[in-house]
Amino acid sequence: MTKRTWSIAGVMTAVALVVGAGCSSTKDKSGFNTPTGGSSGGGQSGGGAGNSGGSSGGGEVTDGGPGFGGFGDATAMPMPQDAGVGCANLQCQVRSCDGGASTTISGKVMDPAGHNPLYNVVVYIPNSKGGVLDPIPVGVNGASCSCDALFSGEPMAIALTAADGTFTIPNAPDGKDIPLVVQIGKWRKEITISSVTACKDNPQGNISLPKNHTDGMYANIPNIAVSTGVADTLECLLTRVGIDEAEYSGDPNAGSARVHVFQGGPPNQLGNAAAGSPSSSTSLWDSDQDLERYDIVLLSCEGSETTGANPQALSDYVSKGGRVFAEHYHYAFFANQSQFPNTADWSQSQCANQPGGMQGCDAYQNPITGQVQTTLPNGKPFPEGQALQTWLGDVGAAQNGELDIPIARHDALVSSTNVSTPWIQASDNSSSQYFSWDMPFNAPVNDAGVPQYCGRVVFSDLHVSGSNAGGGIDYANGNNSVPSGCAATATLQPDEDALEFILFDLSSCITPVGYPPKPPAPPPEAGPAQ
Repeated sequence: MTKRTWSIAGVMTAVALVVGAGCSSTKDKSGFNTPTGGSSGGGQSGGGAGNSGGSSGGGEVTDGGPGFGGFGDATAMPMPQDAGVGCANLQCQVRSCDGGASTTISGKVMDPAGHNPLYNVVVYIPNSKGGVLDPIPVGVNGASCSCDALFSGEPMAIALTAADGTFTIPNAPDGKDIPLVVQIGKWRKEITISSVTACKDNPQGNISLPKNHTDGMYANIPNIAVSTGVADTLECLLTRVGIDEAEYSGDPNAGSARVHVFQGGPPNQLGNAAAGSPSSSTSLWDSDQDLERYDIVLLSCEGSETTGANPQALSDYVSKGGRVFAEHYHYAFFANQSQFPNTADWSQSQCANQPGGMQGCDAYQNPITGQVQTTLPNGKPFPEGQALQTWLGDVGAAQNGELDIPIARHDALVSSTNVSTPWIQASDNSSSQYFSWDMPFNAPVNDAGVPQYCGRVVFSDLHVSGSNAGGGIDYANGNNSVPSGCAATATLQPDEDALEFILFDLSSCITPVGYPPKPPAPPPEAGPAQ
């Protein structure tokens, strides 16, 4: 015999390899998290000691610590309660099954193109009436450091995707027209499951993230600014990931667009543009206000050091919750800049300024191999790196964590003395090809000693294979307009696969290294069932 109960528990036991989400902050009197720390400070991407934000990259955060970012402790959630004792809406449709069975919903979350699975995506059933979700605010704002503020609709049955994109939600409600939300950061959509059968698994197959901000119920994608450059084509990589070309605009004020294209570079060497694209140095990183319009900023290599770099504005943006992916010559924002202290040894980036030096002296003469880092510089485990290694193997991009990098540079090296976390190092350890750090530095810690980080920077010292430097599959037909000149249907190359993984990780909530991800907080107990 079965009886109905409701559940906010049993979330994580069936989920493996689930590290990389969770945003941290403090709570104001309203119960929502608010950003903390100075506007121009910074911190590490988890490499520092958990009891002192901003310490060395070789430190650790204690495993199994209390919850952070308002997510609570996913490993100690309450057991189901009898229906009619505080249940409401779909909570009242959860059955207690015989023999320890459970009503489950399973599937796999894919990128918008439907090509690659995605890791660490939150999948949940909302308990709000009709599955109603709140709109997601655009850009950096007072709730940008709050994960609870992102996940609306009173999540009641929750899972996180493993490295292969799979998920299983236990203790799901059964019945007709059950809403299901897939979300990572500000990427979100909701689908409706026509029928869920009690006390068995209900597989849903592949579910893709939205291609645009109208692709599905309550669909959303982050508001992204891309600064183009003559040496790389990050703007085109987004089309291969699956973002709809209709989402692109050269107008920063186009509310109907989610990918805003700016031209980077000096006047005589500007990157490609969409119609009306303004200059990056005068309209993007010129001020805090312009940067804060966007959730994510992608800085494609200009072919020379950044024109009009503004480290202070970028530091302010990240400290308030912004996310930045910067390539190669955009080291000008970070190298020897007081706003980004001790992020790496940047001395190799200065070779052109040495006697006899010239532009391009930081280039490897031949393709190199990069090694995914599965441990931190201090020897402790790096769960996100472990997931990246597994994921690259699953999608056929790497074997044993070795990634072919056709177009590599050697501008920075991260060690245990730095605040950053290396993701991919040159196999000979001569450079760091991908690394990240979280901000603000010297972040306050909560009572459990967890740093309250808000934003993240990822630095990449390689060019993607589709770029001009890599043979030029983008704009190869002489069409230099964004995005119509992009090779949108081309298959991602292995180095582009790695960038896709890191891009979606960058989109997610910030998790200090060493802590498991946390699901959204469950709803409070409701009144008696109606």
